Amino acid sequence: MTIASILRGQSHGVFRWTSGTKAGPAQRLEGQIAKAGWRFVLLDTEGATDKAEFLERCAEAFDLPSWFGRNWDALDECLRGLDLDEPTGLLVVWDQWADLADGDPDAFDTAIEVFRDACVAWNDDEVPGAVLLRGAGPETDLPEL
Repeated sequence: MTIASILRGQSHGVFRWTSGTKAGPAQRLEGQIAKAGWRFVLLDTEGATDKAEFLERCAEAFDLPSWFGRNWDALDECLRGLDLDEPTGLLVVWDQWADLADGDPDAFDTAIEVFRDACVAWNDDEVPGAVLLRGAGPETDLPEL
């Protein structure tokens, strides 16, 4: 599986992007994503070692509404309700994910589940989406790119 297969809408979900550490800055990828007509979100959670800080970073990265309740249900609702009328798809690159995985494994597991559910919901709305955990971190059961 590759980013190209994701951009063709052949795959959706949450993946470890182990080759992403060699791919250069996420901003370079942003241009490629835009050319494909996809929306790009960079979720950088460096130093976010707990649920509260992770949710705050999500609020910033996804530009969530002011009513976002900073809890898992609210994140799930907001991600499923993103305005995806314009883009062909949605690609999220999650940098520094290992900080949450190491600092609060339960919060990390819940975040993965919320992202998985969001990818299914986006796909059901005919907008393929993927979340790529970029770089090194603890072992996961996620498929790798």
